[in-house]
Amino acid sequence: MEIFFQQLVNSLSVASVTILIGMGITLIFGLAGIVNFAHGEFLMVGGMATWFLVSAGINFFIAVLGAMILVGFLGFVAERGLFRFTLERPMNGFIMSIGLSVILQHVVIRLFNEVQKTIPDPIGQVWVVHGVDIIVMRAIVIAITAIVVAITYFCISRSRYGLALTASIADPDTAALMGIPVRRYVTGVFIYGSVLAGLGGALMIALFPITPFTGSVVIIRGFAVSLIGGLGNVGGAVVGGLLLGLVDGLSAGYGFPEWTDAYSLVLMIAILIVRPQGLLGGTLGPKAS
Repeated sequence: MEIFFQQLVNSLSVASVTILIGMGITLIFGLAGIVNFAHGEFLMVGGMATWFLVSAGINFFIAVLGAMILVGFLGFVAERGLFRFTLERPMNGFIMSIGLSVILQHVVIRLFNEVQKTIPDPIGQVWVVHGVDIIVMRAIVIAITAIVVAITYFCISRSRYGLALTASIADPDTAALMGIPVRRYVTGVFIYGSVLAGLGGALMIALFPITPFTGSVVIIRGFAVSLIGGLGNVGGAVVGGLLLGLVDGLSAGYGFPEWTDAYSLVLMIAILIVRPQGLLGGTLGPKAS
């Protein structure tokens, strides 16, 4: 039983990073209608930026903030300079995002070489609870993710911005006639989703090594989380992330670890066959004009 709870704790920390990238994708794809396949590279850039800042002697949590700002700015540049011209043709944006992901990979390789980067445990403490070892940094990652999820859910479902965003999704033309700046809202969603990717990368490198190709691995899981829960549904991203996190942890402890990604994708396919709209349902974003 202790082994089970140990795997469960480890799964929750992995699920937290998965939830962050899944939330970013579900907001950008599900609400803004932009297919950004470079979102995984945004996470990788956040992790690399955190490594660089920590290596320069900066406190880890300040480095996390710096990574979020950097990736948020990267998202702003990408949306205003690239994706805003593809809102009417999402497939063009999808192809463009693949090119952007390759470019970001090569830029990072040029700057940091094609090797994995890691940082020492920022906290370096372990709690022992009834025989279960809980790494404090993993607990912090879980807590930060829970806070971000709560804030995001409140902003989407309760705030004035969230209500206007919901109106833009339901009927962008009418929303625009009523004075809602639909394009500006799309930009805001894209930037926020990018910030979440930067946060996910910063927290990820505190748990696992990151390479310039990490984004190519996590992007599939991010889209799987979004589709399992329902595009545009923050709660769905949480449910999808928890499911995949549990699959990861339990398969590593009781199954075949090398098959972890296969288990996750089989789960996604099975759910989408039964519920094409995702477990909690979702929506596709507007094509702003």
